[in-house]
Amino acid sequence: MVESKVKVGSKECSKLGFNKIFLNAGNELISVITIIIVFGFIIALSLPALSLLKYSGFTGLIDILKQEDTKNCILLSLQTSFLSLLLIFLLGTATVFYLHQIKNQVLYKILDILIEIPIVFPPAVAGLGLLMTFGQSGVIGRFANSYGFTIVFTQTAVVIAQLFVSSSYYIRIVSNALNEVPVELFEASYVFGAGKRKTMFFIIIPMIKKYIVSGLILAWIRALGEFGATMMFAGNVQGITRTIPLQIYSYMQTDLSKATALAALMYILSFTMLIFVRFITKEADQ
Repeated sequence: MVESKVKVGSKECSKLGFNKIFLNAGNELISVITIIIVFGFIIALSLPALSLLKYSGFTGLIDILKQEDTKNCILLSLQTSFLSLLLIFLLGTATVFYLHQIKNQVLYKILDILIEIPIVFPPAVAGLGLLMTFGQSGVIGRFANSYGFTIVFTQTAVVIAQLFVSSSYYIRIVSNALNEVPVELFEASYVFGAGKRKTMFFIIIPMIKKYIVSGLILAWIRALGEFGATMMFAGNVQGITRTIPLQIYSYMQTDLSKATALAALMYILSFTMLIFVRFITKEADQ
């Protein structure tokens, strides 16, 4: 009787051991498949950029910088994007601090959604909306035209388009950083006699300055790469509204190698800026 129980017990142990081995093998197989899928997905995301770099080559990158059209579009992109970045900092920072003071949660959520709408807007839709607002038939456009000021198809339109599509990125990052600041810090500042403006400029902004810089860099990358809204709203006028993405589009019509080289330059610039942002945020978290 005892021997039969021992045999049954040994069989059950062997079954459990076999099941455990089978389960471990299954988990390892799932892990391997997951790693293959993830790395395959990352490689698939990287292939377009790597293809640009391979097709253009180092000499192509140098040659494209010698083109007069390229120099003009780069200069125009830098001028308009830095101007839009200044406006994003001024308007976006004020907006973040205003939203932070709102006590009504319903109002806060409505305003927060309105601010984030440009992120989910298709660029062409955003450009058409800007055209209907600032064009001759738009509310602001009619008012500006009455004073002899034209917005559409000018560098002002480029700045407005860049501001519209990229400001939400800055506001989101700075808003998240501001929400991490303890409320007691604001209250202590007020107790010691500092008003809201002094608290904002001399205490809070220096505390979250790295996040502000990170938000500005991401907004600048987005503004520099803006295409759809700029095309619809500002047009593609050489020397006036033709930014780097529009120049790439123009090169596509005539010379694929030039378009590829300029696109590769944009990728290198964006990649470098993203690494810089990661470095800043990592330093801020330490």
